[in-house]
Amino acid sequence: MASLPRRLRLPALFIALPLLALAVVLLLVLGRGDDEPGARQAGERTPGSGAPLVVLAEFGPGADEVFVAPADDPADRTPVATVEHAPGWGINPAPEMAGSLAVYTVLPPEARPRRDSPAELWLLDVASGERTRLARDADLLAAPALARDGSAVVYRSSAGGAQDLVRIDLESRARRVLHSVRTEFGVFPVAVTPTSLDGGGELLFSQISTAGTDLYAVSLEGSAGGEARHLLHASAQIARDWRLSPDGATLSYLAPEPVAERVVHRLHVVTLDGSGAREQQPPIAGGPAAAEQYGPVWTPDGAAITVGREAAPAPTAAAVSLPLDEVTTPTALAPPEAGFDVPLGWSPDGGTLAARSFDGRNSADPGAERLTLIGVGGERRAISSRSELIFLGWWARG
Repeated sequence: MASLPRRLRLPALFIALPLLALAVVLLLVLGRGDDEPGARQAGERTPGSGAPLVVLAEFGPGADEVFVAPADDPADRTPVATVEHAPGWGINPAPEMAGSLAVYTVLPPEARPRRDSPAELWLLDVASGERTRLARDADLLAAPALARDGSAVVYRSSAGGAQDLVRIDLESRARRVLHSVRTEFGVFPVAVTPTSLDGGGELLFSQISTAGTDLYAVSLEGSAGGEARHLLHASAQIARDWRLSPDGATLSYLAPEPVAERVVHRLHVVTLDGSGAREQQPPIAGGPAAAEQYGPVWTPDGAAITVGREAAPAPTAAAVSLPLDEVTTPTALAPPEAGFDVPLGWSPDGGTLAARSFDGRNSADPGAERLTLIGVGGERRAISSRSELIFLGWWARG
């Protein structure tokens, strides 16, 4: 999801992903990165509950405060780190964490507060609070992709009219340009596939053009400027909200469709194999066939996809988990009193869904927003905040 100045943002899930060409001359930073120790040790920062911890950042005008909280008591916050940034701009994290590791881009405090200013790429270990700067030449508006085993991160950099997708090995800090392209639009890291899939890990990335959105793959071990293989023409418009299944074999995303004199985003599911990607018949979310869908995320076992649904014409709509086997019955979660939910991610134990909850009807009329934890047993726990909360992911604590 593209990031705008926090003070100017619309609800994040409703901003069209790419913004056109970032033609900024960026400097490639060599070396192993700069470490910043955390304020407290890991044993001092773990809340007493054994529940999984949600990892969030609370936006501030000049700094975001990262904290963890147990799924069953989100008011029990434990501070992790303070991330200073340019005035009005917050962090832009990868969609998922890897264990206790999170990565994000951020404009440093001294940077010009502009979307095309060079951003820094940081690694945060929430178990210790340790932060490591990985690069100074990242594009703020393209969220990085973190391998689920925590071995590598891929980010986008721009220089001289070209956009590079750069891999950093998190053990050695060695970096490699996986793919480079000259474009007036954009390429965006989507996900890193497991190394066991097709004999080696790949970067999945989307490319926006006048033809719409296409999906590509390039080897993580490829040489600089490596040849990418085309997997799928995803949409004639801008596809977004890409999520890779836990086994790395299936990909979901949203694509806009014109329906009944309006455009709505609907779920698409594709199977990945060695020769490309094959689109499946997506699960049916129930409700009106033209209903807008939001934030598809995979359940931890990979057996279902959870999506949000617009409330109109009803006053409320529950997020629903849609099984892929076409036999199991879909499971609706506890709905809000009014409005709809946009899923963000499941806890590792599958017991709690983090979601943005809106009290309006749909993306055209979202209303007020709150970050909410929804339990499979029907519990809904809203998280209080003085400002916007940024979801980084979940930590299972070992």
